[in-house]
Amino acid sequence: MNPLVLFYRIFLYQPLLNLLIFLYNLKYVDFGIAIIILTIIVKVLTLRLDTHALLKQKESQIKGAEIQKEMKEIQEKYKDDPQRQAEELRALFKEKGFNPFSSFLPMVIQIIIIIALFQIFRHPITQNQLTLLYSFVKNPGTINYLFLRTIDLSKPNSVLAVLVALIQFFYSKTLFSYQRKFQKKAKLKKKKEEGAQEKFQKVMQNQMIYGFPIITFLVCLTLPSALPLFWGLSTLIALFEVKLVYKK
Repeated sequence: MNPLVLFYRIFLYQPLLNLLIFLYNLKYVDFGIAIIILTIIVKVLTLRLDTHALLKQKESQIKGAEIQKEMKEIQEKYKDDPQRQAEELRALFKEKGFNPFSSFLPMVIQIIIIIALFQIFRHPITQNQLTLLYSFVKNPGTINYLFLRTIDLSKPNSVLAVLVALIQFFYSKTLFSYQRKFQKKAKLKKKKEEGAQEKFQKVMQNQMIYGFPIITFLVCLTLPSALPLFWGLSTLIALFEVKLVYKK
């Protein structure tokens, strides 16, 4: 087995699977409640990563706005010399302490965690997967996927898909709303060309605000509703994280 795959399986996939089954085995906890508790635990454990990524994104946005004029001057001055242009931009970024990729690593880690959970939830859990349980985690045998005795989390659910899409809409709208406020604080509207650029950015943001929830809804309609349940609750918690970070 590939060492990276083995590392991923031992240190990420297997612990998450064991935690899910451990929670499921608890008294009065059904599969849906186990997912909710698991989601909260994962979000608590990744809280520092989440807030760090948002803070870096916020700082990057402010600094990027502050040096936008200088960046344009360099791009215009060395438009016929891409190599020199890249060197000058790197020098400018270093001088101003601007790193456009500062939030990249925390985001990658979060994506890897989501992939692991996706692999757990995308199909009903098999006995083969349950062989990965630790010795102290009881094998439940057959898993009952009913959530609150109503929703079968092993199958797609249109109501849950709508709720997740709505949560995604409010998350995107809130995030971009705060970003626009910071753009105004950075006073990017002084020049016509900057105004045109901001107008284009606003159009792109609006497309994401309304387009991504539609995509989310369509994707959720194809997935076992266990994953949209995790996705929706995780995004709802992320919404409060955005409010917390951007109000500082």
